[in-house]
Amino acid sequence: MGSYFIGDFEALTSLSDKITVDKFREECELRIQSAKSNYLNKLGNKLIDPNTSQKSYWKIINRVMNKCKAPKIPPLLVNNKYIINCKEKAEIFASYFSNQCKVILSDSILPNFTYLTNARLDNITFTDEDILLLIRNLQPGKANGPDEISARMLLICDDSIVFPLKLIFQNILLTGVFPDLWKRANVTPIHKKGDKQITKNYRPISLLPICSKLFEKIVFKHLYNFLNVNALLTKNQSGFRPADSTINQLISLVNDIHKSFDSRKSLEVRSVFLDISKAFDKVWHEGLLFKLEQNGISGSLLHLFRNYLYNRKQRVVLNGSISQFLDIESGVPQGSVLGPILFLIYINDLENNIISNVKFFADDTMIYSTVYDPVNSATELNHDLNIINKWAHQWKMAFNPDPSKQAVEVLFSQKKKKVYHPPLYFNDTIVIRADSHKHLGLILDSKLSFINHVNEKIKATTKAIGILRYFRK
Repeated sequence: MGSYFIGDFEALTSLSDKITVDKFREECELRIQSAKSNYLNKLGNKLIDPNTSQKSYWKIINRVMNKCKAPKIPPLLVNNKYIINCKEKAEIFASYFSNQCKVILSDSILPNFTYLTNARLDNITFTDEDILLLIRNLQPGKANGPDEISARMLLICDDSIVFPLKLIFQNILLTGVFPDLWKRANVTPIHKKGDKQITKNYRPISLLPICSKLFEKIVFKHLYNFLNVNALLTKNQSGFRPADSTINQLISLVNDIHKSFDSRKSLEVRSVFLDISKAFDKVWHEGLLFKLEQNGISGSLLHLFRNYLYNRKQRVVLNGSISQFLDIESGVPQGSVLGPILFLIYINDLENNIISNVKFFADDTMIYSTVYDPVNSATELNHDLNIINKWAHQWKMAFNPDPSKQAVEVLFSQKKKKVYHPPLYFNDTIVIRADSHKHLGLILDSKLSFINHVNEKIKATTKAIGILRYFRK
């Protein structure tokens, strides 16, 4: 009788639980359907809104059409053998990308140390509100790194996660030790150009832990403000600078050239376009730390940067297959918040001792000279090209070693009668002259007419240049 009563009670309890679970399931399904409906309605409203940007419009279209974002990589051709297996492909890409992150071997050593400023930055302070604001500004769909902590998870936690993160951040600054887990990156190969079966035609997109990026944003804010207040970054650098852009640099360049055209003698402008090979991957860590200290970074913060750069690893994730983690021996961390500003610090002194005009946009370098006398102009440019060569050797970088990306000269001129200009030399090779060159997305020809427009940003540039021309008349 007793056993029957217990069994009957368990059955009733089980039945009661089932009714409760079914009720919750039904409520959950209704809420999911409602959320989906609201989501699709929002997308529809954005599609019919004339103020929606072109980029956002096509992003919505691709999302609704459920276009697969996974990279579609055909069999890779390696040593005359086709690699089909995704795991093998991932390992091949991991090995290739890791080999790119090795210091260029040269006999250069660090020069004599001198401070560039009397100011010092050795510590960073932040508040709970700083962290909370960073969390609330996260995009829910942002991809996470190897730690698998998503932006959506942090958004759900909201202010409850602020105190734990604050303790971690404070401990990092106090000890100067950056967590090893935050130094690991998931890498996706993205096709650049050329044959899709050749490994070197792909570039890596790195995904780092989101919590590490939150910490880096705090450090970036203080570091950039320090460099800016003390005027330590060159004004000729437009890359990764707030309130600066490709548009600003192109307008400035075109304005300088048109000033030469509009002079009484209709002067020519001789220019050379250079490219650093694998620039972000080749940064010499000892050289970067040397320059950080030169710029006034000291104490525990300098020690933190040293720890931040070393013992970094990355793996390739490809269609569900994962490679092993491999070491990153050089370069600034790809996909990081601090990587771009660290790179700017590294190449900031490239303009030292250059006579002619120079413009930088990250690793894209351009020097140009207004030609009052062809011989003097050629002498100045050859001097500057030699200075750049010496800088590259000193800091273990390489300009234009790729035959497909050689240094290019463009002579901007409106003269009907051609003038002889002595040759220019770079890397012990004559610089090839071209009638046009693509710079920052815009193709410029020798008469400064614009051949094509690549995107909306370039259209905005050409519109601004058109306005500039109008007011110059």
